[in-house]
Amino acid sequence: MLSLRRFRPLYGVCRRAQIGYFPRSRKLATLNAVESTYGVSRLEILPGIHTLPSVKWSRAYLIEGDTLALVDAGLPWGARNILKYIRKIGREPEELSHLLVTHAHPDHIGSASSVAKKTGARVIAHRADTKRRGNGASLNYMGMFGSLPVPLPFFERTPVAILVDEGDVLPIAGGIRVIHTPGHTPGSVCFLEEGTGSLFSGDTIFSDGERVSRSVPFPGYDAEAYRTSLARLATLDFDAICGGHGAPLKSGGAGKLQELLEARPELPTWRQFFRSIPRRIKKSQSMTGEEI
Repeated sequence: MLSLRRFRPLYGVCRRAQIGYFPRSRKLATLNAVESTYGVSRLEILPGIHTLPSVKWSRAYLIEGDTLALVDAGLPWGARNILKYIRKIGREPEELSHLLVTHAHPDHIGSASSVAKKTGARVIAHRADTKRRGNGASLNYMGMFGSLPVPLPFFERTPVAILVDEGDVLPIAGGIRVIHTPGHTPGSVCFLEEGTGSLFSGDTIFSDGERVSRSVPFPGYDAEAYRTSLARLATLDFDAICGGHGAPLKSGGAGKLQELLEARPELPTWRQFFRSIPRRIKKSQSMTGEEI
């Protein structure tokens, strides 16, 4: 008989990662080890691109230009720290003009409504991850089992100002191209900043700073659409991968993705994902404000 005790350590790791807290342990430092340097270093991973250490579990990115743009917003309760970081780099929250949503999973849009309200930023998302409400649209919160029929606790309805689709170019930081990559969710998108060759991939592609990986097959996702999306991405020219989880990959992104698809054409399993958690945590321990 399978004992649930075997899963207790794994549950602990996942739970601590979710809330961003780890006890005093050499092995289980916070997924965002840079949290300890928060307020000291500019976490600028590439020219004009910052990763935000205050966003737990998932990753959010700040793009600097004449104005600011935020890619994803993490779980709820992160808005205050996002605004705090903006001030730390010498900018004002009111300069945040757009909030780009890669997909409508709760760990990526939890603070979107609060950030948008406090800064006036316009929320951008693909229509397939939104719901029509009156004359407008709002983000359609999706959990592990697809679209949720009831509002999640602590999540506010987030109106979407701009609905995007494949090939749209956003007038942000010299131009950001929208690439529709359905599979993880129907409206998953990647944002390609063509000036730096940086791909903001959400949960379509993960990275640990050295190599790339794919998301696990969540219930409700479309495996065939996901394979097609990955194959399309592999034909594009980009350098850095700023994924929704794990450390960003600063260079060689397109080549790494092509190598992955050639070496492992099959999609990952949940078992492989869980076995990779200790390696991801260990990799995140080495992250600092200057090197990610």
